[in-house]
Amino acid sequence: MTNIEISAFKLVQQDVTMLVFITTADVIYNRFDVSRRVTDKNLGYQRSFVNARIKKIKNYINQGQGIIPNSILVNLEEGKFSYSEADKILTLHDVESLGLIIDGQHRVKGSYEANPEFPLMVVATLGLSMIEQAKLFVTINETQKGVPASLYLDLMNLIEGDIEDFDEEGVTAERRATEIAIRLNETDESPLYELIRRTGDAGFGISLSEFVRQIQDYVEPRTGKLASFGFEQQYKIFEIYFRSIKAVFLEQWEDKNSYILKTVGFGGIMKAFYEIFNLVIQKYQKFDTENTIKILELIQDFKFDKQNLPSGGGYKAQEKAGEMIVSRLKNAIRDSQEFMVMIGD
Repeated sequence: MTNIEISAFKLVQQDVTMLVFITTADVIYNRFDVSRRVTDKNLGYQRSFVNARIKKIKNYINQGQGIIPNSILVNLEEGKFSYSEADKILTLHDVESLGLIIDGQHRVKGSYEANPEFPLMVVATLGLSMIEQAKLFVTINETQKGVPASLYLDLMNLIEGDIEDFDEEGVTAERRATEIAIRLNETDESPLYELIRRTGDAGFGISLSEFVRQIQDYVEPRTGKLASFGFEQQYKIFEIYFRSIKAVFLEQWEDKNSYILKTVGFGGIMKAFYEIFNLVIQKYQKFDTENTIKILELIQDFKFDKQNLPSGGGYKAQEKAGEMIVSRLKNAIRDSQEFMVMIGD
């Protein structure tokens, strides 16, 4: 690689300096990176590539004689470029990565696959921090095409800043629920390790937005059913619950065709959660994995499949699935000798 010199013009908006220039898809694709939350959980903020979108852009250029008139937004890192305002020349240094593509990753890759020499208009911010880039990414996508709800929730820690004490006043149920989800997704020993999808992409497991929607009412600081427990206790309760679910329904948990981690199955599990939580407490006076497994084993033959669960993935189907789980469990408890209660004078 060598230094690249390009004609560029300086633009200032709201005290943010940018450079506007034209270069090839090859330069952008090979000299800039895509920051993907799926591969860099601590710093990234982009969606992952969607092959269907890339193919569509490639065909649009090659077969439809298409043009890309809107600009690609990148960030140039400090020390990796120089700019002569007198000559209006931008010099891109000979380094492996000049910075990140903030917006337009699919247009870049689609153009590159169609023709590496395809010219693209580029707007470059200069030396923005990762937080500033993430805010810009969200703002652009909110106003133009919408950030997936899961990706937006995943970015809250980055954009709004970390929270040291989730029991502090003012911490919302959404932030609490999101933190629980992220911990469950990132902890190696967690039953939901890497099973919560954080970027808005389709795939195996439950989406972050669906997980947060299902548990945030439970952890609401004032009115939630778990409001009497501290945040760390709330996290532990859900960790125990999902570990027990996984243990009892392990074959279905690991089956990608099962509905247990699809919207209707997961929704049913969450609608049944508080009833199961109370049943464990009433029977054993202690909510732990061993006791929860004992309760759930009474319905270990329950099938999370298309034939058994209500059709659809909406709220009513989830409610009905939850009712089915609770009904089966209560009937099993009533018929169980272990849970028999003696009544008499």
